[in-house]
Amino acid sequence: MEFTILGPTELRIEGRSRPIGTAKQRGLLAILLYHAGDPVRVETIVELLWPNRTVDACRSLLYTLASRLRAALRAAGLPEALERVPGVNAYRLDVEPALVDYHRFRRLTAEAREAAERNQNDRCIALLTTAVQLWRHDPLPELHGARCEHLRRDMQEQLLTAEKLLAASELADGQHDRALIRLEPLIADNQLDETLARLQATALHNVGRTHDARQFIAAFRRRYRRTMRTDPHLDIAELSPPSPISRRNSPTDEGETAAVPRQLPHDVPDFTGHTDLLSELDMLATDNGTPNVIALAGMPGVGKTAFATRWGHHRRDWFPDGQLYLNAEAHSQVSPVRPEDALRRFLVSLGVPADRVPADPMQRGEMYHRLLSERRMLVVLDNILDSDQAQQLIPRSATSLTIVISRNRLSGLSVRHGVRSLTITPLPYDDRQTLLTRIIGSHRARAEPAAMHTLGLLSGGLPIALRIIGEHVAAQPRAALSDLADELGNRLLDIDGDDSDELTLRTVFAWSVNALAPLPARLFWSLGRFPGTTIGAAAASALLEAEPVVTERVLDRLARAHLVNHDAVGRYRMHDLLHRYASDRDRLDGPTDERRAALRRLFDWYLLTAVNAVRWLEPQRPAVPDLPEATAVRPTEFPAEGDALHWCEAERSNLPSVVQAAAREGFPRHAWQIVDTLHEVYDRSGPQHDVRDMLKLALAAATADGHLLGRTGTLANLGAVYYASHDYQHASDLFTQALNLAVECGFAEIELACLHNLASIHLRTGRIATAVDVFNQVLQGCRAAGNSTGEAFTLHHLGEAHRQLARYEEARRFYQQALAVWDQVGSLRGRILNHVRLAELSAQTGHPEAALAQAQVALDLHGRVNDDVIRCDALVVAAEARLRMGQHRNCLAEATLARAVGEELADPVRQARALAVLAEALASAGNHRTAHARCREALDLLEHTGEREHPGVVNRLLAIAADTART
Repeated sequence: MEFTILGPTELRIEGRSRPIGTAKQRGLLAILLYHAGDPVRVETIVELLWPNRTVDACRSLLYTLASRLRAALRAAGLPEALERVPGVNAYRLDVEPALVDYHRFRRLTAEAREAAERNQNDRCIALLTTAVQLWRHDPLPELHGARCEHLRRDMQEQLLTAEKLLAASELADGQHDRALIRLEPLIADNQLDETLARLQATALHNVGRTHDARQFIAAFRRRYRRTMRTDPHLDIAELSPPSPISRRNSPTDEGETAAVPRQLPHDVPDFTGHTDLLSELDMLATDNGTPNVIALAGMPGVGKTAFATRWGHHRRDWFPDGQLYLNAEAHSQVSPVRPEDALRRFLVSLGVPADRVPADPMQRGEMYHRLLSERRMLVVLDNILDSDQAQQLIPRSATSLTIVISRNRLSGLSVRHGVRSLTITPLPYDDRQTLLTRIIGSHRARAEPAAMHTLGLLSGGLPIALRIIGEHVAAQPRAALSDLADELGNRLLDIDGDDSDELTLRTVFAWSVNALAPLPARLFWSLGRFPGTTIGAAAASALLEAEPVVTERVLDRLARAHLVNHDAVGRYRMHDLLHRYASDRDRLDGPTDERRAALRRLFDWYLLTAVNAVRWLEPQRPAVPDLPEATAVRPTEFPAEGDALHWCEAERSNLPSVVQAAAREGFPRHAWQIVDTLHEVYDRSGPQHDVRDMLKLALAAATADGHLLGRTGTLANLGAVYYASHDYQHASDLFTQALNLAVECGFAEIELACLHNLASIHLRTGRIATAVDVFNQVLQGCRAAGNSTGEAFTLHHLGEAHRQLARYEEARRFYQQALAVWDQVGSLRGRILNHVRLAELSAQTGHPEAALAQAQVALDLHGRVNDDVIRCDALVVAAEARLRMGQHRNCLAEATLARAVGEELADPVRQARALAVLAEALASAGNHRTAHARCREALDLLEHTGEREHPGVVNRLLAIAADTART
């Protein structure tokens, strides 16, 4: 099995292409294959598939595409390959990168570079020949838009780099004619590439065509000068022994010498990754419309210096007059280099005698600018503290390029001088594995892939961490990687990277944190206490005990220092290793009163903000008991329902960690109160395993808290999640426990809720008469207690019971009574739910037009409640109605979307209902083979879950399957 994206996106099994759907489906697969094994955020997918459209506008389309792609992969024998990553709004394709041609190409070219560095030309040629042959056409052809073009350009640049290395290796191996054949089409497509031109001239010279080589160089120089308005560093003299006297070593008119310094640090031989950023730096460096200053920024340890050094060495021929390099020591144990001292160093490097360097800083600057005015030089200013330090060292020369490297985002350079900035990011999974393999050896890496994966995760993609890990592993050749991974998981921050004690991650991080002002430093350490993945200014304010506007400015300061990163709008994310560093410091400080007070403020803020959100989203629900007073924090107030819902969605990935931390740190009441406040909001969408796990934590916390009312309510809530997942045995056990506790303690409202829920299980499992008796008992109790919400739900379920008994008019009466109560309560969600059930009743009684109209009401209002469970049911009944009305195309579209939403919910029963409608529509359209496949898929889903609640759906599927099997 192999996947291809170096040309049309395909899945090939035993050499034969397998169908994977439409161009959009192939485009989605291509995106996921490009990031094989890594999560890809929905925002990124939408930008690549539908340029200039919003995520909200494309969410349904993406659900459908993902559903169809899952089906195609399932048919190819990869049933679990495409997964929705919980909590981060991303998809991930769980396939080995080695199965993807692009990732094989990258691995082969990396091995070829290693072979070339060891002068193993024959091995390099063999590897690159195989790599280049993987390319069939332009990559990612199904994707369009500016970002896709950038990806394509980057991939094609990687191919060109491989072709150059292959030609150079062929020349080094004496295969001059073969190199000429390879170079001819490359030269035609890249007429200003100096590396290709040099290889072509060398090849011509080596086959005895020196006259042709000289003519080629002369033509190239004319073409380059005409286009680039400067001379290339390629001369006819390069084909003959060099002159003993170089023009650039001659004295200037002022008596100053014009030396050719080569000050860049040594290139890192096994530099890995960032090919897209290297290409982007190429474009910025050759773009006459941008300033000749480029800033590189990134968090400590991310490899900024190695990146600039790699680029500078590879583009050395762009800067024939030399390279200047300065380590400005902004983040180290010594004081930062003063600009006037840096200028002195540069002038001496440029050939000015030490005794002739002006004493006056301004005169030094003028001499520096004068010496560089006509020269083509690369100036690298590394470890810069701020824009002011950099500005005095940037030459005014229009022919030189300056790269400024800093851990801080140098906004002053961008705002005042229009300087372009590139951010160096941690390495993705593929590059982590490549670098680790290079350091520890391929044989050892292949022997323990699981441990290699763990080591890559530990590194967080920081090259410095990967090197520390690699060297530690390489120093213990007999140890198992799995054992070393366990050890490194506990000690990584403190393991030395070299013979000094300066190259530990803890020391590297400390240099950045120690440079902060007191308030940003205090917030950085406070963020070590935060248990989630992304944080907003309001939550950070609770930790810091400051106003949100102040905290936001401080967070931006940390972001400029690359100690946190901007995530979504208004939210920030800290790198895992930085978070561990801050958390370790917090843990070593011990359980101080200040730390406990900060955690209490954080958990108070989460709980009280959740209460404010639920007032919008579930206004009929009473708040959980015994809430804390909002004395030390200011919980977020939401101006509208959509804002409350947005906050809940943004915090969903944080809450399991927040709840766990609250229980662990001695705040059990906060733990169960937060979950019991929010769980019904999260019941509406997404897989429910995270809600179930949080409720289990909440139950343990309520038990530890000794809060009987909290424990009783949490038991009932946990039962409701099992009920929604169609696990009626577990649900019944939990409802029964909660009922017994409620009766014992006199919790009348929870007693009625548990009776209602047990009746719902009777209804789902076919004991309808028993269900009706209990519902009537609950209805009387709710009316007596004035519990309108309970009354509405009970009327709703009585309608369900009578519909199953084919008492349709009575069912309609109960639904309409429930709708009236929901109107009185003001619950939009309850109204929508009843519209869906009325639509199902209309469809069941042969009124498809009415069914479609009622379903459409629910779908139109869905955006205001964001309940995907209700939406899925509405889509199914709308598709069913359209099928009966003969609208097959619309039926297929809505059934397909319903199936996709069911998959997003991880709800096999709802998927099966959608598939049943889809199968009948396909059969009606004459597509019997696909209809039969959809039936089998639905029956497998129901069989796998052991679902017995809908024999009508099973019988319908069996009938369609039998009909389509015969035709």
